[in-house]
Amino acid sequence: ADLRVEVSSINNKLDNITQRLDTSERRISDMEDRVDHIENVLSEVNRLREKCDDLENRARRSNLRIVGLPKGIEGRDPVSFVGDLLVEVLGVETFPDRVEIERAHCALRPRPKEGERPRIVIFKLLRFPDKVRILRRARGLGQLTFRNHKIFFFPDVSAELQARRREFTEARRLCHSLHLPFSLLHPARLHVSLRDSPKFFTDPEEATEFLKRLLDSSSTSNVEGGRGQLRREQR
Repeated sequence: ADLRVEVSSINNKLDNITQRLDTSERRISDMEDRVDHIENVLSEVNRLREKCDDLENRARRSNLRIVGLPKGIEGRDPVSFVGDLLVEVLGVETFPDRVEIERAHCALRPRPKEGERPRIVIFKLLRFPDKVRILRRARGLGQLTFRNHKIFFFPDVSAELQARRREFTEARRLCHSLHLPFSLLHPARLHVSLRDSPKFFTDPEEATEFLKRLLDSSSTSNVEGGRGQLRREQR
């Protein structure tokens, strides 16, 4: 009789364990389904986010930024001011006819105080080729000044794309150290011109590691070349 009671108790416990296992399996299955659904939703959100960022940058395709102007210099008619600035800084030969500007305004940020960096002036050109002409002319002239202030022209891109481009800062510094021609292609792709063939990088870490290896190999070759020259001089 005692054995039967014990066996019955064990059977009851086994039934409870089986029920709990079944419940756990259902919950785990539900959680896996939810995780798969969340991953799919997250993938779709990332895709839509990239699409929105691409659309935003396409909307800014004909925009340019002017950095370095003192505050308030644009006055109440920034469109006319930017038109006069382009002619004065880039030369009349760049635009025989007056360049058409749709709109111009300062970047949406608080008015800078004395000693702070000035606000950025953003303007939208009516024609995209005018933007290309401005950037090429500015690159050809080098340092630009307007009323004793150094100014710079930059494409107007979204904050996310600007952050992605900023990740290539170290790689660009290495390109300058190696005297390698490079360019940062849209949206965020580094093009490095090498003797054998050009290289393209979309991963900043990969580009930095590759350029560091080039820098180390060039330093080693320079040291070996210096030792060889010293031996020849000693002979």
